[in-house]
Amino acid sequence: MNVEWFIIGLIVTFLVNIPFGFWRAHAKRTGNKIEWALAVHLPVPLVVLMRYLAGLSWNASGAPMVLVFVLAYFLGQRTGGKLYARAHERGLNPGRSIAVLWRSAGGVEGEPL
Repeated sequence: MNVEWFIIGLIVTFLVNIPFGFWRAHAKRTGNKIEWALAVHLPVPLVVLMRYLAGLSWNASGAPMVLVFVLAYFLGQRTGGKLYARAHERGLNPGRSIAVLWRSAGGVEGEPL
């Protein structure tokens, strides 16, 4: 196992899944099942690539490390969903794009979303 790629892979997996979690939350709110399925499954090939670059095997010895990648995947999805909910509570009408959070950053610096 390549430790550097393992850590980079976890960070990339988490960060990439934030916008997909944002999109997933929008699709869930609007009831669009196809968008929801795409938001959940489109980042999976990237996660598989990161696990491959980290040198994780698919046998029983690599299973605990694969579970760490799965955890990073779901934490990224959850974080994106929470950001969507907060944006919606603030009345931003976020739609699919997480960029609405940066466009509306007219608040006080350091103010939580």
